[in-house]
Amino acid sequence: MAKQVTCDCGFMLRTPSDDELVKHVQLHAKDTHSIDLTPEQALARAVSVEATIQA
Repeated sequence: MAKQVTCDCGFMLRTPSDDELVKHVQLHAKDTHSIDLTPEQALARAVSVEATIQA
């Protein structure tokens, strides 16, 4: 099952990979909000969602 993170600023990420989710959420938090997140904090912001494929 995929995981999704939606930030109050409008950023949204959906990925089936925890590693990708952590990487991109940490980059977003640092670059946009000047916040350093641990991998655990990044994953804590995620919710499980059904994966969707768009063509």
